[in-house]
Amino acid sequence: MLLLLISGLDISSNEILYLRDTYIKSKTSVQQDYEIVWVPILSGQWTTSSEEKYTKLLRMMPWHMVEHPKFISEETQKFIRRVWKFKRRPIVVAIDKNGDVVCRNVIHMMYIWGSKAFPFTPLIERTLWNNAEARLDSLVFNFDPNMSRMLEDGKWVILHGGNDVEWSRKFTTQVRKVLSDACILVEMIYVGKNIELDPHSYSLDLRRVCYFWTRLESILISRYQSFSAGDSGMDPILGEVKKMLSYQFAETWACLRTPSSDSMVHGLGDVMLQGFIEFEMWERDVQTKEFAKEFQNHIELLTRGSSSGHACRRIVLHTDVRDAVESLKCPSCDHSMEKKISYGCCHIDEIE
Repeated sequence: MLLLLISGLDISSNEILYLRDTYIKSKTSVQQDYEIVWVPILSGQWTTSSEEKYTKLLRMMPWHMVEHPKFISEETQKFIRRVWKFKRRPIVVAIDKNGDVVCRNVIHMMYIWGSKAFPFTPLIERTLWNNAEARLDSLVFNFDPNMSRMLEDGKWVILHGGNDVEWSRKFTTQVRKVLSDACILVEMIYVGKNIELDPHSYSLDLRRVCYFWTRLESILISRYQSFSAGDSGMDPILGEVKKMLSYQFAETWACLRTPSSDSMVHGLGDVMLQGFIEFEMWERDVQTKEFAKEFQNHIELLTRGSSSGHACRRIVLHTDVRDAVESLKCPSCDHSMEKKISYGCCHIDEIE
């Protein structure tokens, strides 16, 4: 099988590293016989700066590549843009041994399942979603090996984010107090860019933070496209991942997973703090499998009664394909969300 990685020279180092991790792991399995070929698509004139960036990108890629972008004809570039819908963001086109395209973009499969998605067909994608292991709590927490080890060691793992220093101090203090009193080991993991916010928490590096949100986007897009009914409001996984993605722009949020449960407890910061203030009422049930579901129900009850529960929710998908997700219902009020186009440039895409 051949995977064509199609991108411009503006592909980020993070995007390369995500795919490189999957590619390197695949080389340890004799059942995953595929190669990646980078197909760089030019936009504008080739300059000295283009050559320098191209050379730096080559050094990051362990796979094959077209000898030089200038060898990709104008007709080929037009075909890639028109038929495979490439615009700016990288896509990965899967081609089988007969030369047939089996999927026009498997990048979301690779971000979610890595080499487990081989041979990267829509049927495999749907099969993976129907697998018992495709629980959202597993997908959210298994992207970092440290988190998996924490859970295996019997610890509770709490992700939290935002930029409110005062809330972070209150939340971490309250959580550590009530869980210590209950003899529960806990790891607090900060997911954000303000790494000085809580020096006592384990903080993900910025690459992992980006991967966390990118992977949630891929989960939403893949889930939406794999089940063509769209967002009917009846898919619990789609509903939960919408809530998680909306936290990216929240002032504060937190998400809990316990080793004994197969679901998560998550919400905006004010209600999660209140939930742990009232933790004593749940303490007797913490070792049961139903604890997380019951605690989540309480968090949702608190949300409906709080001011944050009625706040606007935003979900941003970094995709060039406008109909990748045709429509979404709000994770808070279940009304149809308004679709907007946004442009941004952060000037941080340097490659070492």
